[in-house]
Amino acid sequence: MSIADKMEIKKKIQKLRSHLISVGMKKGLTHPDTIQVSQNLDKLLNEYGKK
Repeated sequence: MSIADKMEIKKKIQKLRSHLISVGMKKGLTHPDTIQVSQNLDKLLNEYGKK
């Protein structure tokens, strides 16, 4: 994975973290939307950690 790819994933991670906080605050931590965003963030973090 190139440095540009890693930086792009980092940007996506930061954006998704902010979105997760927003959704969690509005809908609660156990709401299905919050859980879905959290799972998407987990996938990105795993992808970032593998490369």
